[in-house]
Amino acid sequence: MPNGKNKQRGASAVGVIIILAILGVGAYIGFQYIPLFIESGTVDSVMSSIEQAHEKKTFASSAEIRNTINKQLDMNQMQELADAFTVTKYEETYTINVYYERQLNLIYKKKLIETDKTITLD
Repeated sequence: MPNGKNKQRGASAVGVIIILAILGVGAYIGFQYIPLFIESGTVDSVMSSIEQAHEKKTFASSAEIRNTINKQLDMNQMQELADAFTVTKYEETYTINVYYERQLNLIYKKKLIETDKTITLD
């Protein structure tokens, strides 16, 4: 014989809809940030490989550095970043700078993400 009231278990339909909405918004925002992390990792990798290549053999010209950057970007299928890199020479020192902006379209506003990294090769 049953001992009293039946206890209800589980989530209501409204609760499930709210949880799905929260997860959907999180996924939407996350999917916009993931390409930025990949892009930033690629830029860090290119800069690091330039430094390592310079340690092994000193670059002879800015054009040689530019070619190395373009090869690295081509390997990572990110040729659209080639214009973001600038190579300048002052006496015997090369400075490599990368600067670009990306805009995230969040639900409530647009957010500008700037990337500005510099390395100096002596």
